[in-house]
Amino acid sequence: MSVLLLGDCVLDNIVLKQYEHGNFSSIYIGSKPIINFAMLRLENFISYYLRGPGGLDYKSEVHDVESYAREIFYIEQVDANKIENWIVYYDDEHNCMALRHCFWNKALDREQIMNDESLRIAVREQCIVDSIPHINNETVIGVSKTEKNNLLDTINTFDTAISKMNILKLFRNVDYSTGDYRISRSYDLDVRIEAIINKDQNELYSVIGEIQSLIVNTLKASINITTDYKVALDYQFSPIDII
Repeated sequence: MSVLLLGDCVLDNIVLKQYEHGNFSSIYIGSKPIINFAMLRLENFISYYLRGPGGLDYKSEVHDVESYAREIFYIEQVDANKIENWIVYYDDEHNCMALRHCFWNKALDREQIMNDESLRIAVREQCIVDSIPHINNETVIGVSKTEKNNLLDTINTFDTAISKMNILKLFRNVDYSTGDYRISRSYDLDVRIEAIINKDQNELYSVIGEIQSLIVNTLKASINITTDYKVALDYQFSPIDII
């Protein structure tokens, strides 16, 4: 069930950084120029925000680097009560990896909005109001060598499994069900595989679950360790279309 509210949502760092946590010293979320989401459902705005652009800019004086890590693997699970995703960013040139986990508690927002008329009106007019929406995003950059290699090896296992398949069978899944994975595997700027993976595709489903677990465990171990990294997710060049 969608939150059936409209409003003027603004993709702006001042507003959105309250939802961002991680081992970075600073984070920029937004777009230059700022993107205004006039008359969009709250859910569409959040979906766009959580999906993220195709990469992450980062800078560190300690490591003497200023570069860009592109998205190489994206995992998403959506149902009536949540939107949740796990993302791997990787900079081949500097062998630097960043991980991101985004979660929207759709059920809690829906309950609060539908039970409070004044809040419903405020969200319709302003989109982001007080505790609405209930979003929690985590980003960790500078993943350790062991964790990075484990993730790259597991993604390689996914690639190997894909290479043995009839690729047309992979795209026969067009209906998304609760518990399925919606994934995007990016090899470079022009080569990307997007598919819905369900439990019937046992090998792929298992590998994706392993990638998800590695991301979760790495975030848990590193989220409270502060570094000097400055990161930016700039949606101006996002490859993801607004629906």
